[in-house]
Amino acid sequence: MLEYLSYMNKHASENAIVVMAKDWQAGPVKTRLAASVGTEVARQIYKAMAGQFWRQLQSRDWQRHLWSATTESSEQLGEWLTQYDSLSIQQGDDLGQRMLLALQSTKFNNWVAVSGTDAPDLSPDYIAKLCANLNENDICIAPTFDGGYAFMAMREVHPQLFFEIEWSSEKVLEQTIAAAKNCGLRVHLGPKMFDLDTIKDLEHFARRGYSWAQPTA
Repeated sequence: MLEYLSYMNKHASENAIVVMAKDWQAGPVKTRLAASVGTEVARQIYKAMAGQFWRQLQSRDWQRHLWSATTESSEQLGEWLTQYDSLSIQQGDDLGQRMLLALQSTKFNNWVAVSGTDAPDLSPDYIAKLCANLNENDICIAPTFDGGYAFMAMREVHPQLFFEIEWSSEKVLEQTIAAAKNCGLRVHLGPKMFDLDTIKDLEHFARRGYSWAQPTA
């Protein structure tokens, strides 16, 4: 049974975003990036990037529910990414199960979404425009250039979207859309965006002026 660890905010938004996060101090983070820049540098980059993302995600239009990757790091995570509406522990054998259980455990009246922490362009304005399409669609997705997605919103949770997906592959988006269409669900895709996985991604964000992506950051 899933258990909420703590609550911080009590605002009345009918929308909710589930954010799947790792503590930068515990366990591996950004392993493909770390292979190029080293483990410690990758940790510092992730810490700065995810912290900035969490702050920009704050809005009166939705609640932010933080889900920690491990029990041991949950307290540290909550001290770093503060002002959450709830902090909980992820459970499940793979990413799909973990996202599904988090979504099913989150209360909402309008729409609910799941997000990671490594797509810096996922701004409140982007989310608002994307989710406006839920008036005519069942699922709204922010796709990434590597074949995955950074954010997915829906008015009701559809378990079929989280099974038999090759997570962490270039097939994630394609397989998710196929699963949705097999269930008769209407899908809207927002503009593609970059997320951070490799040194090339880091260089992309550095060219665009993100401070955490600079060589001296």
